[in-house]
Amino acid sequence: MSSNISINHSHVLNSNDASFWSQPTPVNCDIIRIFGIYLCISSFLGVMINGLLLLSFIRHRQLRSPPNIFVMFITGMGLLASCTLLPLTGTSSVYCQWLYSRAGCYLDGIIGFLYGCASAYLLCAVSISRCYIIVRPLNAKKVTVGKSIIASCVVVFISFLWTMMPLLGWNEYTMEVGRTSCCISWYDRRPSYISFTIVIFIFIYCVPLLILIGTNTMAMIGLRRMREKLERGIQQNFSRKRIEMERRLIKSITITTCGFFVTWTPYSVAVLTSIFLGEDYGTPPIITSISSIFAKSSVIWIPLLYIKTSTHFKFGFVNQNVLDANGATNRVGSNEGTRARANINNSLHMETMQ
Repeated sequence: MSSNISINHSHVLNSNDASFWSQPTPVNCDIIRIFGIYLCISSFLGVMINGLLLLSFIRHRQLRSPPNIFVMFITGMGLLASCTLLPLTGTSSVYCQWLYSRAGCYLDGIIGFLYGCASAYLLCAVSISRCYIIVRPLNAKKVTVGKSIIASCVVVFISFLWTMMPLLGWNEYTMEVGRTSCCISWYDRRPSYISFTIVIFIFIYCVPLLILIGTNTMAMIGLRRMREKLERGIQQNFSRKRIEMERRLIKSITITTCGFFVTWTPYSVAVLTSIFLGEDYGTPPIITSISSIFAKSSVIWIPLLYIKTSTHFKFGFVNQNVLDANGATNRVGSNEGTRARANINNSLHMETMQ
């Protein structure tokens, strides 16, 4: 692998030089320490929230609906990032320099890249799943738990392949400009490095964002049409359920899309600016550090968003009454006619989706 040039603005160092990995941050140390404390707290909260949520998925079978499988994988990735990525960056920020040499930098860069890529793709997968169930309710049974698990594994594997590219020579992992965390080398002006950065900007930010906007727009249109049909129908009890569910779903969909945009856009803009303007005219280290920290904090907001918008969770986490009610409704539905059973199952499938 080629040696990267130091991103310290004061002088040039080779990454094979031992002092390269112990250079102090160019950002005000007091500010960086505040960032470090925030990341350490976020790490603790991320482990707690993602760990408890993942445990809930494991303990309660009712929660393992097809769309929720993607959320479970996102939670697992968030737990991994909370245990590794945030502590490495947080403690280094507290000491105002990178503490873990080249090996730690590679680990930090790989986990950060893997988490960002996998969470973006998994958010797309859950949005596509929701959209399909809403737009094609009669085919909702085709979206199974097994298929969702396979799709999630494929998504994570594709993300893993992306993270391996820098280790194989297409770009590389090195220090960020703030020198308390690591990422790919997006300041290097070599064509292969620039090409990789542009490619991942397109396929890990732009494409997922377009998918989120497109599928969520289709889902909201489908829900609106469903409400109009149900309001003219006979099943008024299901109509009220669906209308309330629509309100929650639209809120969840909107927050998810906006959350992805708000979380990753500052960091993506910082990277893109550095690609075209270069080191001397790119984004200041303090801005890059803030945008990076903001992106990493998604290990908290994604599970909190799920808990907030799901009917199965309250502050005590699992809402056992809702789970019991769903189980009872399923038992009643099995004793009714075919048409009634189909309506109940479709309604429950949509409800479990949240």
